[in-house]
Amino acid sequence: MSKKSKAGKVLAVGLIAGIVALLVAVWKASKPIEDPWENEPEPAQPQQPVESREASVEEIREIIEDDK
Repeated sequence: MSKKSKAGKVLAVGLIAGIVALLVAVWKASKPIEDPWENEPEPAQPQQPVESREASVEEIREIIEDDK
């Protein structure tokens, strides 16, 4: 095998690898980017104090009586 044909093959393989790498880079750059701030969650609401969540016995009796 002569030096010219070996150098030509190496050059051809390098050129093909470069083209493939370029095509992969273009393909990755063309994909849409997902915006992480597009679907932001609702801000957290503070919890109510325990006293405001508890019902008195009278309130529970009224609820039960209303359901009857």
